[in-house]
Amino acid sequence: MKNRMRNMIVLMVLAMTSIQAVAITSEMPHDTIYFYNTWEQMFNEEPVIALVDPWIETITPYDVVITTDDSRISERVVAATLGDSIWLINTHYLRQNFGGDAKKLSDFVPLYFNEKVAFVVSDAAMSVKDILFGPSEDYYPEGDYFYIDFQNRKVLKVTPAVLSALLEDYHDLQMRYEGMKDYKKRHIIEDYFFKYVDRATQDFMRPTILELVDQ
Repeated sequence: MKNRMRNMIVLMVLAMTSIQAVAITSEMPHDTIYFYNTWEQMFNEEPVIALVDPWIETITPYDVVITTDDSRISERVVAATLGDSIWLINTHYLRQNFGGDAKKLSDFVPLYFNEKVAFVVSDAAMSVKDILFGPSEDYYPEGDYFYIDFQNRKVLKVTPAVLSALLEDYHDLQMRYEGMKDYKKRHIIEDYFFKYVDRATQDFMRPTILELVDQ
């Protein structure tokens, strides 16, 4: 599960970068976007709207603007798919329905989910050096993970403190993570967050997303 999730993220970043290149060179993206109003529709892959050739602007691989003639779409839809593999969640929906760090998100951002766990990836905060002096020529935006906590109606940026709290349900993982010397480093956080996703996905006592949301 961990490697599959990581590979999906890499593929999505490559795909969104490719979309950005097409938009820059031709300004005529040719894609079909499918929109979903509920999580039940998402799990059943039953979109309510399909639009051909909407304007897609990839600000970064983790920040996508979808422009249509219908302003209601940006206000009402929960998520969208680009083709049959790239899921994007509407951050307006997150800000309207979840507290916590949902306010830090904007536009559409990459979404990863299964029956029990969902998280998004958004642009990581720039370093103080990059803010003061501007990013270097080889700068490439990194993504931060944001866990969607359906039970408490919060979106939580996965920091060391948040990850330790998530791992409380799986004490062995929590002890291993907190015992890591470099537990605050990005690659360690990512590794143990994916371990959490794996364990939570296999936890038969854990409620499903559809049991926790208004369908």
